[in-house]
Amino acid sequence: MADLEDIVKQGEGLSDKKMKMFGLRVSGASIMGLLALLSTVFGSLYGGFLLYQKVESLASLDLGAISSQMKKTSADVIRIEEHADSIKIELKKDMTDLRNSQWNLESKVDNKLQSVDTKLTNYDTKLDRFEIKVEKTKTDMEKRIQESLDNPLAN
Repeated sequence: MADLEDIVKQGEGLSDKKMKMFGLRVSGASIMGLLALLSTVFGSLYGGFLLYQKVESLASLDLGAISSQMKKTSADVIRIEEHADSIKIELKKDMTDLRNSQWNLESKVDNKLQSVDTKLTNYDTKLDRFEIKVEKTKTDMEKRIQESLDNPLAN
């Protein structure tokens, strides 16, 4: 532990110590400040160089070619929009035709269902009449048979 305390004491006194460089007395803080200043200057110079490269590359662009390409693209976009509009109109027409066809089909199906319902009702009525006739015929036959059996001369 004693060694660590000695090292800490030496480090605490370091900020107060000054060194002699190039005939000047400088502290650690002034060296750090000088390094920060130098890195700022060199960073600014490098950034300026990159900016200069970008400006040079922009200056070498062929604006006429870009402009003609933009006009061609605009014409293509307008042509595509017109084509899309015509497709939209055709789709609306097709949807209307499909809707009308669906309504016509529903109408035909409804008419057929009503026709079948009417026929079924007629068949039910005829069946009821037939059952009534069969029942009447049955009672008439039973009555005749009974009369024949009851008639003493029938033997």
